Amino acid sequence: MLKRFQCGSIRWQITALAIGPLILMALLAAVMQPLNLIDFHSVSDDKKSAIRIELVVDQVRAATTREHVVAILDSVNKSGLPVEPVSALELTGGDQALPNGAGFAKLVGYGLRSDLATALRTETADGALRNVLVVGVDSERALAFAPLAKKTDAWISDKQVNLILKILVVLLPVLSLSFYAGCVISAPLKRFADAAETLKPDEGPDTLFEENGPSEIRTLAKSLNDMRCRVRGMINDRTRMLRAISHDLRTPLTRLRLRAERSTQPELREAILSDIASLNEMIEETLTYLSKDRSTEKLLRADLPSLLNTVCSDFADIGFAVRYEGPDRFAYGCKPRSLARAVSNLVDNGTKFADAVTVCLEVAANGAVRIAVSDNGPGLPAELRAKVLEPFFKADTARNANDHSGFGLGLSIVDDIARSHGGVVSLTDARPHGLVASIELPAEMRVPAGATVDKAAAAGARATGGQGKLVTSR
Repeated sequence: MLKRFQCGSIRWQITALAIGPLILMALLAAVMQPLNLIDFHSVSDDKKSAIRIELVVDQVRAATTREHVVAILDSVNKSGLPVEPVSALELTGGDQALPNGAGFAKLVGYGLRSDLATALRTETADGALRNVLVVGVDSERALAFAPLAKKTDAWISDKQVNLILKILVVLLPVLSLSFYAGCVISAPLKRFADAAETLKPDEGPDTLFEENGPSEIRTLAKSLNDMRCRVRGMINDRTRMLRAISHDLRTPLTRLRLRAERSTQPELREAILSDIASLNEMIEETLTYLSKDRSTEKLLRADLPSLLNTVCSDFADIGFAVRYEGPDRFAYGCKPRSLARAVSNLVDNGTKFADAVTVCLEVAANGAVRIAVSDNGPGLPAELRAKVLEPFFKADTARNANDHSGFGLGLSIVDDIARSHGGVVSLTDARPHGLVASIELPAEMRVPAGATVDKAAAAGARATGGQGKLVTSR
């Protein structure tokens, strides 16, 4: 029965938890009311004092000897209720007006049994007690009771205790419902969120999310698992497409290049080779954008100045005016090949539209890094700076109307790489003219324990991002 309830709809579970305790409370109240099992009404202090006085009077009446009476009165005085025997004549003459705050005497007078003769006196005949209540014992004897000392109020009254109990009874269903909702509803959703944060669509089991619990949670888990399978299928399709592009397009391009190089017409040969180079660059750009190499590269501690100097040297070796400015040594946890590719894209982009490019490394006091690539070209309009980071957007007319190479993925790749490092890309104006493309990275990312500074990673970037092989376009 419990398992069936837990696997039912959350809506009915919440309804049952909200209404069930109320019905149970009503049944308990109906059962206990006739039995007087619960009595929230407290006895007042005046009533308690009246009961004590009646008990003392009855004991004195039952006493057979004077010594017995003395022992009773002595015991009562020691218990905190002042009393002394007086003559029955103290009952005559009517009640006397007592000062305000004279004690419990008048109130107790109304609480005593009707067969007891009482009178109020400002003091006894001998003056031993003041503001007393005289109660008759028999025709000759009476007892004078002085008011009890005023007790300090307790830190919580009976009425407050009663109110707290009622609030707890009302809150119990709410607390039970909240606890159940946290365990049955929030806990699975938290597990789903944790699993989604570490989700790798192309790795792990097909059913990452557990399909158990209430029906709504099971439906959600099944939908997420189905979505994971669909995403995995899309990734597999993309992988097959990349392999097809890599093989089926590069092979004919290689044959065309070989045939063009055997041409006896120099001008035609140069034109064909230029077109083949442009097509190859577009293919490389597309493959780089769609591949997952950037996300699978491991974090290493690389020497950023060496990495940036390598990128600048690659462009300088083929005739571009590219130089590096910044510290000589700085170890930083990053994905060195991806970061080198991003900087190469920015430098390559600058060499297309400017005569000189400067790569500047700035390190903040908290360890944050800023890599700024500035050029002296025509710059970029402010309204296009956000759009050029989008895939397949080209702003050639703003920089160079004659350049049409690439698909407009270069800056998108840079933006993806910066985001994978927890950073951002920003484009600002250079002075007096030109553009500054900055990669701003946070303080050093977490690197594997025991990792060392990898200077070779900077040189390895030459094979992936150097020499302007990855064509970019704004």
